[in-house]
Amino acid sequence: MNLLLPIVNEIIELAETGDFLGRTDVSLTFFYREDNPIYFVNENKYRDALSRAFDSNEEIKRTYTLKKYESLLIDHFRECFLKKCLAKNEDVSSFVEKLKAESIKTFSVFRDIHGIVLNSPITPLILGGYTIYEFASQKEFIESIFDSKTDSFPPIWCNDNPEYLIEWKAEARHFEKAIEIADEHFERFELILRYVIGSATNHFEVGVLNYQGWRQRKAYILSVGEVSNSSTTHGPREPIRLDEPYLVNEDTGYHTVWGFTTNKNLNEFQKRIMLAVEWIGQSMADPSPQSAFIKAAIALEIIFTYTERDIITPGIMHQISESIALILGSSVDERLKMESRVKKLYGLRSKIVHSGNKDISQADYKTLLEIARSVIKKILTSDKLNSVGSVQELYTILKEVKYSGEAISQSAGV
Repeated sequence: MNLLLPIVNEIIELAETGDFLGRTDVSLTFFYREDNPIYFVNENKYRDALSRAFDSNEEIKRTYTLKKYESLLIDHFRECFLKKCLAKNEDVSSFVEKLKAESIKTFSVFRDIHGIVLNSPITPLILGGYTIYEFASQKEFIESIFDSKTDSFPPIWCNDNPEYLIEWKAEARHFEKAIEIADEHFERFELILRYVIGSATNHFEVGVLNYQGWRQRKAYILSVGEVSNSSTTHGPREPIRLDEPYLVNEDTGYHTVWGFTTNKNLNEFQKRIMLAVEWIGQSMADPSPQSAFIKAAIALEIIFTYTERDIITPGIMHQISESIALILGSSVDERLKMESRVKKLYGLRSKIVHSGNKDISQADYKTLLEIARSVIKKILTSDKLNSVGSVQELYTILKEVKYSGEAISQSAGV
C-alpha cells in the first residue's frame, strides 16, 4: 500500500463541503471553486496531515512549495472531497506521477545585495554557488544569457535600477519554489559572510533579505519642567569590498566554506561544519549579549556532540573542552590553559541557561566566538582533520592525538 494513501484519506475525512458562512468551528483554510467550497473543521489536524503528506516524497518536497502542493492535492482529489469517498491506491499513485511528470528546471533567482562594493565591477564575482553583479555593468550580459533562449526578454527590471545583484541558481518545478530555495541560500550567504568577516561590527553590514542599513535612533524625554531629546546613529558606515582576496583565503579555510555551498554530497561532518558556521553568523548578528553567547556555544556543540538530543552535562562539557584544547593547543601548557578557559566559558553558558544570568562581558563573548571560529579553521586546514567524515571519526583521531602527545598542525603551506 502506498504510504501516502492513509494520509490523503485522513485529509479527506477532515474535510467538509457546503455553506460554511456563519459557522464558528471551521478553519480559515478553505478552497472555493464554483458552488462547492471545501473547508476543514480542525485546522491543526489538517495542517499536521498535510505536512506529513508533503514530507512523504523527498523529490516532490524538494521541488514544490507546500502551498503549491496543497493546491494540487485539493484539486486532484476534489471529487473525493465532494462525494466524501476515500481515495484508492491508484488515485494516490496517479497524483504522485502527475507531480513528478512536471519537468525540473533551473531558475536563476536574483535579489538586491546591499552594503558591498566591487573593486572590479566589470566581471561577475563568484563566491561558491553565488554570483554577484554590478547591475549597470552586467545588465546586458545577464539579459543576453536568457534572451537567446526565449522569443522576447520580458522587462523584468521594470524601472528598478539596483546597484548590485546576487544570483543563486535553483532547481525546481515552479518559480515560487525557486524563490524559496534561493532565499534559504541568500540567508546562508549573509551568515557565512559574517563568519568570514570574523567580528561583530557596525562598520559593515551586508544584507540580501535582512539588511537594515544606516539609520538614526531617536528618543524624546519629558519630565515636569523639562523636555529633551537624544539622537544616535546606528548601522554600517561603509560598504565592504566583496572581492577582496581575504574573503576567499585558503589558509583560513574560507575558500573551502564557500566551496561547500556548491557541493551536493557533503558528508555528515561537513554538514555539521556548515551548520556551525551559520550559528556563528547568527551569533554575530544577535544584539542580545546572552543570546549571542549561547549561539556561539551551540556552534561548538554542533561540532562535538553526537546527536542533537545530547544534553550538555558536566561529562559532555569536559569532552568538548578537552577536544578544543587538543585541536587548538600545540603544547601541554597551551592545552591545559585552553581547556580551563573553555570550561570557564561553559560555566557562563550554564548560568545564562539555568539562572538567566545577564552579566556577560564583551571580552568573554569575543573569546568564545574566536575559539569557535578557530576550531572550524583548524579542522578545515589540517591534513589530519580536513577529511573527517563523522563525529565518531573526529574523536578517534583526537584520542590518538591525546595519547601520542603530538600537535595538530595545519596543512603544508598553510
